[in-house]
Amino acid sequence: MKGIEWVPDDGHGQAVAVLAMDSNLPSRWLARGHSDNGVRAIEPVKVVFGKHFPWSAPTFNLRDDFDRSHPHLQPWGPGRPPEPCVVFGSATELMRSRGFTGLLDQMADWLERAAEVRLIDPAHGWEPTRRDDLHDTAIVDAAWARSLQKRDEGCTSFEATYRAAAEADGTVSTYFVTLSDTSMVIRDGIRGDWTFSENDGIRAGRTIGLVAWSGKAPNGSPFVGAKYLPETVTDVRSLLMRAADLGCGDQLRARLDLVQQRMQGRSFKIPMPLLVILLVRRPSNLIGTSSAVEMLPYVIEVEGNADLSPTSVTPVRIAMHRDQISVDLLRGASGEESGDRPGWTLIGCGSVGSKIAVHMGRAGLAPSLVIDRKVMAPHNMARHALLPRSPGASISWKKSEFLAQALSCLAQPPRMLHTNVAGALVSSEKDPADIMPGDHYAVVNATASISVREALALGRVATRRPRVIETCLLAGGKIGYVAVEGPNANPRTDDLAVEAYRLLGDDPSVNAEVFGSWAEARAIEIGQGCSSLTFPMPDALLSAMTAPMATMLTRYQSSGLPDDCGHLVLGKLAADGLGLSWERTVVSPFVEADPAQPGVLARISGRVHDAICREVASKAGSETGGVIVGRFSEASETFHVVDLIEAPPDSRFSPEEFVLGTQGLRDRIVELVKRTNGTIYPLGTWHNHLVSSGPSATDLSTALLLAPAQTTPLLMLIHTPDGYRRIVSEVVRRPGTDRA
Repeated sequence: MKGIEWVPDDGHGQAVAVLAMDSNLPSRWLARGHSDNGVRAIEPVKVVFGKHFPWSAPTFNLRDDFDRSHPHLQPWGPGRPPEPCVVFGSATELMRSRGFTGLLDQMADWLERAAEVRLIDPAHGWEPTRRDDLHDTAIVDAAWARSLQKRDEGCTSFEATYRAAAEADGTVSTYFVTLSDTSMVIRDGIRGDWTFSENDGIRAGRTIGLVAWSGKAPNGSPFVGAKYLPETVTDVRSLLMRAADLGCGDQLRARLDLVQQRMQGRSFKIPMPLLVILLVRRPSNLIGTSSAVEMLPYVIEVEGNADLSPTSVTPVRIAMHRDQISVDLLRGASGEESGDRPGWTLIGCGSVGSKIAVHMGRAGLAPSLVIDRKVMAPHNMARHALLPRSPGASISWKKSEFLAQALSCLAQPPRMLHTNVAGALVSSEKDPADIMPGDHYAVVNATASISVREALALGRVATRRPRVIETCLLAGGKIGYVAVEGPNANPRTDDLAVEAYRLLGDDPSVNAEVFGSWAEARAIEIGQGCSSLTFPMPDALLSAMTAPMATMLTRYQSSGLPDDCGHLVLGKLAADGLGLSWERTVVSPFVEADPAQPGVLARISGRVHDAICREVASKAGSETGGVIVGRFSEASETFHVVDLIEAPPDSRFSPEEFVLGTQGLRDRIVELVKRTNGTIYPLGTWHNHLVSSGPSATDLSTALLLAPAQTTPLLMLIHTPDGYRRIVSEVVRRPGTDRA
């Protein structure tokens, strides 16, 4: 900076300083005092300090005759001095962090780059014409608008909608004009049934949007607007001149002539906004986009008998462009890559399901199908992701429909089913593929329903559906649960649930919270009669837990599900209620005992199978064994074996037989059942045979002897060199008696 001059207060509470700033010209230009494009060695820069300074940053103005064809200039017309954009973002925030000298450094850098024509870096792309802080906004699906451009010059009319509100001084209306791929083409240039309404000063109606584009250059190649032009459009005349410079003037003029003809003799109570969009092909892709086509929107306030001729001075206002809500827009704003992603099904549109769906919908990754059998109730609003339209409007909405409508507003309308999915899957008349499309990458079960979990695990269902990911909350929301099924439904989510019971039971930091809450859960009344209780949990806690779940699902959708195992991911809330920690456990495929034998299934976790194999190897030449622990499902008729209790010290091991001892065994069983509140328990025993053989007579008699001691069926596993054999024994008691 070479000098400073203070200008007296201009009467509007502003202070002005004129700085003599060194533009740091190279020596080849310094002798003559300016660059090839007219940037002077010492540039006078006016700094305007508004009445709100230092809470608002000052603005910089250049001399009136400064070349306005530079990028990074605000699009003010000739009536205002050129204003450089010295920072990408908020100048006030920059001043807060780096001080006023930080702004001066940016201004000096801008001048230096302007002199050397480096305000646009071709490696980064074309800098769009600045359109900041304008009154009017064109809300247009950019991808669709760019797709309209053909080989030849053209202009098309579309039906558009608008909303308008008067500014505080009552002089200018701010318009929001919407044009999308659903807009109707208007063949003759105008419609005769425009609508208009006004409510609380907000006007809304239908209008016209014109989209014009260039065709070929004189040499036959596509027309390219390679020169950066200042934004000087102020009226219809200058708009048509700009369109001519961009290769689409003839087509736009013809279309405006047609609109003017149709408007003759018509009168409007208030002016109507006419949207005009010029599409121009640039020499490189616009910064931050994959397209070289720039959109330049303008708004003309038209009335009856409006003059839209090439000599018209009817005012034209420059408009900002904002993209419509679209999958690509949402993904870009969320840092997600565009392109095809596999669809997914959501079962359960309640609190957890709706939170996950909306999180992913905002990232452009919403479910393609939503399923729920219930309707919304007033208490659901305490934790649901969606809001009611009014206090009385939340009741009787189908949950699937409620969520589907919200996702449709994010441009991702899903298919919806209002059905009892567990009942439909269990029914032999339903094909699971008709409920859950096989081309989806996953089915997310957010119902917290054991019935739904086990219905999804049924053999004929598992072979006809995508892989399942289960999500829910435990311990009043303090534990987050995500179970990811393995390939070919192994491990299944019911396997993973029992494995989770074991892990949580072994963790003293959460043991009481998870299993104690089952027996001592607090409830709140939500009405009178049956099914009128729910568990208290703040929405903030639910949101804190479900956001990481949505992040996990997004990553699985992008990178794929594990290809050789299942995942069990448990989240724990810190004691202060603020911190969260998540731990992922890899769960190997389960081993099925006697898979060819019909009837009850016995599924053994890979970890337990490995432990059995180690125990057998450690006692080579002798039979060994112990107690198997897990859970039995009556619905799916499946034993899930997830743990072992080693043989007590008084057990006997020999080549002929294994005899399970009793020393200390009862205490260990009682401690196990108490620690997990009975969610897992002893299922029976295991032992090995030294040769491949079926159950012995002793095995069968032992099973019959032990079965009456259990309330669930007894499972005996026999490990042999070529796999497991199983014995299932159950005592059926006569109704009304204690006799078997």
